Amino acid sequence: MSNRHILAELRLNPTEWHRRGMTAPNEIDQLVTERLGHRYTNNSLNTAEPSYADFFVAA
Repeated sequence: MSNRHILAELRLNPTEWHRRGMTAPNEIDQLVTERLGHRYTNNSLNTAEPSYADFFVAA
């Protein structure tokens, strides 16, 4: 088994991301989708990228 194959498997495992103090990419996508709803999806048809303004509300 090559190192690239092993790394690819580790990248798919959320526990490996958490062990290193990070959030897995699929979890980040889920958080963004929950926050932005229909304005953001992980869909290739939707090219709109989230920005900081999507997450902060003026006081």
